[in-house]
Amino acid sequence: MKDMELKRINIRIPAYIQDYYKAQGEKYSVPYTNYIAMVLTQIHEKEVQKELLQEFNQTMKQMKEMSGNITAEEMINQFQEMKEIVKELEESTRTK
Repeated sequence: MKDMELKRINIRIPAYIQDYYKAQGEKYSVPYTNYIAMVLTQIHEKEVQKELLQEFNQTMKQMKEMSGNITAEEMINQFQEMKEIVKELEESTRTK
């Protein structure tokens, strides 16, 4: 799980950048430092999404290489069958 502890940072920025973020913060009625924190958070979330998408695409390529030319529907059906088999195995080990 992510560390949700808030940290304080000191950054030095040119006055014109500070003025820009103050104006943006006023549009949303928040302090400019909160607006900057929101922007930084959005940038981070977009980068994480890119990484996850790249990882997903790589996984899909690997699965395609291993399974040959298979459609997504067939893959989903196979996953459901595997889930059912695992579920049956779990149930059979509980009853023993």
